Amino acid sequence: MTAEEKDLELGDVITLDDENGEPLGDFEVIAMFELNGKEYVALTEAVEDEDSDEDLEEEVDIFVFQIDGGEMVPLEENEEDAVYNKLNEVLEGIELIENE
Repeated sequence: MTAEEKDLELGDVITLDDENGEPLGDFEVIAMFELNGKEYVALTEAVEDEDSDEDLEEEVDIFVFQIDGGEMVPLEENEEDAVYNKLNEVLEGIELIENE
């Protein structure tokens, strides 16, 4: 999978494509972190503002990719546990802010 934008920042919404170049959907950058000298980005499906109240109660899927040479690459199976543990540390102190 690749991302069209290469200089990602928190809150960016990007469209991911599959290996055939077909769009998979829009995803929001929710975290960026480093582990063992490698950079990673965590994404979740982008949510429309009008649906955000309903979606806060649902479980969300988080996808993590390694950034290698400006490209997003899938995690190797042997690094998944360590990467998701680090992501949990990164996300621990974050509080969701509801718009009124």
